[in-house]
Amino acid sequence: MTDAVQDQAWLIFKAGKQSYAIDSSAVKEIVRNNLIFPIPFAPDYLKGIINCYNSPIAVIDFALMQGEEAQTKRMFLVLKDKQGVAFQISDVEEFQNGASTNAQDFANQNEMPFFSGTLSCKDRLVPLIATEHIIDKVRADLENS
Repeated sequence: MTDAVQDQAWLIFKAGKQSYAIDSSAVKEIVRNNLIFPIPFAPDYLKGIINCYNSPIAVIDFALMQGEEAQTKRMFLVLKDKQGVAFQISDVEEFQNGASTNAQDFANQNEMPFFSGTLSCKDRLVPLIATEHIIDKVRADLENS
């Protein structure tokens, strides 16, 4: 990746049993305990809508999207996108800045479409979420349902 990675801060969180990283500048806020209102006929990983300051936010259970069990904890990473999307998460683990991380691009994006690379931090590799690819999948699945 480019030198810009060294200036980025990453939010590392758990979704189900797995840890993931996201560019912290893509996160608007972290909210808890909002009620989820189901969306009929939506894919199972699209849990529903939460009300966040009178704005509807679509909730994606990323663990369920990855084939893990559905999450029950009501903690959400609200993204700064115009579509109004949040990831349902299990826990916030830590923030890492670029100086202590090493981001690497995936060579074949087609095999792992939801990830843009990995972060090496504290002797472990954490997948980097590619939010735009996830939102594209949700949009396509909703159009086909």
